[in-house]
Amino acid sequence: MAFMGMLGTGDWSTNQRPYTWRQMMLYQEPNGDMPLTALLSMLPQERANDPRYYWWEKTLPAEAGAVTNVYTDVLSTAYTTAGSAGDTLYVKMAEAISDFFRAGHQCLLVNTANYADDTTAKVTSVVKNGANSYLVVKLLEDDPTTTGIADCNWVKVVGSISAEGSAMPDAIAYLPTESYNLTQIFKTPLSITRTARQTTLRTEAQYLASKNEAMKLHGTSIEKAFLHGARTSNTGSNGKPERTTGGLIKWVKAGGLTSDFSLDSDYDGDTWLGNGENWLDTQLETVFRYGGAQRLAFVGSGVILGINRLIKEHGQYSISERTTSYGIKVKRWETPFGDLDMKIHPLFSYDAAYRNSMLVINPADLKYRFIQDTKFIADPDGTNTGRNQIDGTDEQFLTECGLEYHFANRTAWLNGFNQDNPLS
Repeated sequence: MAFMGMLGTGDWSTNQRPYTWRQMMLYQEPNGDMPLTALLSMLPQERANDPRYYWWEKTLPAEAGAVTNVYTDVLSTAYTTAGSAGDTLYVKMAEAISDFFRAGHQCLLVNTANYADDTTAKVTSVVKNGANSYLVVKLLEDDPTTTGIADCNWVKVVGSISAEGSAMPDAIAYLPTESYNLTQIFKTPLSITRTARQTTLRTEAQYLASKNEAMKLHGTSIEKAFLHGARTSNTGSNGKPERTTGGLIKWVKAGGLTSDFSLDSDYDGDTWLGNGENWLDTQLETVFRYGGAQRLAFVGSGVILGINRLIKEHGQYSISERTTSYGIKVKRWETPFGDLDMKIHPLFSYDAAYRNSMLVINPADLKYRFIQDTKFIADPDGTNTGRNQIDGTDEQFLTECGLEYHFANRTAWLNGFNQDNPLS
């Protein structure tokens, strides 16, 4: 069964063997130090035709936004009370919000502090003038609470209204957002002397073991960059371009949900057992608002410890073990908002700075981009011949690749699990 967008049958059979070095990493160590790199080998991938590659994404438009004030004439006399169906009002807002509306839209005038004040209206025209932009609307009903429209602070599209035989309304076009990343060149060398390689069969096995170790180190190097890397473009010591690819954590910090229980002022002085559950519910509700009801989270061991402590204290959640596609072992946490498959990431657990961290992603929104997929550059005859030959073998693993990622609003970078929030 496919897992979180992974391609293939979900296991390794005689009919499906690893056919790339990255799939070999997944085949040999599905639960090792590079689960993200291994998982990406079974997700969609695309060759990049340039070290700087672009993509575009479009989300569902908000079609809503903040209201500055409501007037009974053109931005001079503020509305106070007793609006009736058929009255014309002027709803002031930022120009970026007015871009969501057109004549013929049905809108809802909202007071977010009291939903009894909600009032429907028809947009008859839109005037764009920076911070003084406004909608001209005709009320479809009386002010439900007499003074509710005076407290309107939000407006949203709730439909469209057209008369019989009317002309086609104006269209609103929403342009996709352009993003880009850079490929990074990864190299991991493998060197062994001729004597060591040819002495006995045992040393030949040692060469194969060294090659396997170099492959794992190569995958771990890519893994760390995919997690922690920043997008940069510089000049190397040889005068040639030198690039680094932007990693997931930087991307999530820029556009996703970020929070740290131990630093959040809303929980000032609270203990993890006392209020960690409320903090965690708030974060999960936010991250599961968009997209499907399943996510993958890379976590440090301290995260599992902290969640287990909450379960023992409050008893409202449960965690179950399961093995997914290609032998990937995760802990399934069924929350009221969606299912979270937690994969303990050794690189998080090893590092005390990340032991209590959780990176929530939707793997189906990721794509592996490469100019050169992982390859092993072998010494053809094991003698390293040429003018500068050495008495041995110099080989290397080489990859030039980067990540493409979409919809940061489905991601989260959460910290402070199992830690108390000290008084500030």
